[in-house]
Amino acid sequence: MRRFLGLTEVWEPIPGVKAIELDMDVEKPVRCFLLENIDGYYLVDTGYRKTVNDLLRIVEKYMISKTVLTHLHLDHSGGASAVKANKAAKLVFHEKELHTLRQALKAESWLSRIFQGEELSTLKAALSYLQTFPEPDAFAYEGMMLGSWRVLHTPGHTPGHVVLVGEEAAITGDLILGDDTSNVAYVPIDGYHPLSDYLRSLVRVARLNVSLILPSHGAVFKDCRPRVKEIFSHHFERLSQTAQALRRGMKTPLEVANEIKWSKGSYSSLGPFDKWLAILETLSHLDFLAETGYAVQHTTTEYSLAEDADWKTVKKKLTSISDGLWSM
Repeated sequence: MRRFLGLTEVWEPIPGVKAIELDMDVEKPVRCFLLENIDGYYLVDTGYRKTVNDLLRIVEKYMISKTVLTHLHLDHSGGASAVKANKAAKLVFHEKELHTLRQALKAESWLSRIFQGEELSTLKAALSYLQTFPEPDAFAYEGMMLGSWRVLHTPGHTPGHVVLVGEEAAITGDLILGDDTSNVAYVPIDGYHPLSDYLRSLVRVARLNVSLILPSHGAVFKDCRPRVKEIFSHHFERLSQTAQALRRGMKTPLEVANEIKWSKGSYSSLGPFDKWLAILETLSHLDFLAETGYAVQHTTTEYSLAEDADWKTVKKKLTSISDGLWSM
């Protein structure tokens, strides 16, 4: 049953789960969830800072014992401080999101080398919110049980992104979206390879034995495997464009990003935040090419084409990761 509170919609995809659609005055509506448990409700994600009053109005009558964040992007965690202050719920997210947060706070000097003026001010304002982000009361981890829901660590969109798996459904955050391709951002953490990790996470979720996939944006899925195949094809094409840029002598992520056909237009036409995401995703694709031996990494921000670059190694790695879900 669906009901509307202003422009906020609340509905039950399955018994014991309430989906909260927050779309008041935001470019990209976001979906949060209330999970019924014996010790109260668990709130999954908190939406934007500007939508938190709508969220608090909806959850006012519920006893929330935990707030679980799938990841710390601002459309998922922006209301975390206000929810913690108003509901006294324990805050839970993956430890690698804390590492990512700390890396983001170090990014200002790098941003200053790429952006100027109003673009730089916009990005610094976004970083300022992260400086006061609340510490977690507990870390989520692979296999952790939250009532009847099991945590899967699904890195790639962010290093500490998590999915919650129940008996009938999986709450998948930004891992897989029907009408958009999730950004796969590079973060300098030892052993973290964003694109490889992301694609493996997609395959894990595609293999789940659940009847419903509940993402944070857009349509829900009964079967996400066709969409996973499309996402593999998307990244194959993006890797191809990245490789072409290297063959033309481009070396830095900024140079390569200018050669990519982004879904929102050319790199120069993007807004400051989308430009930053484009650079981070370009780094992730360069990192993947370096993993296969197609490219050589010289520094964090400089790559080149390997002398023995062989495109077959890239296709082989993608095919292997896909575990039969994708092929050329």
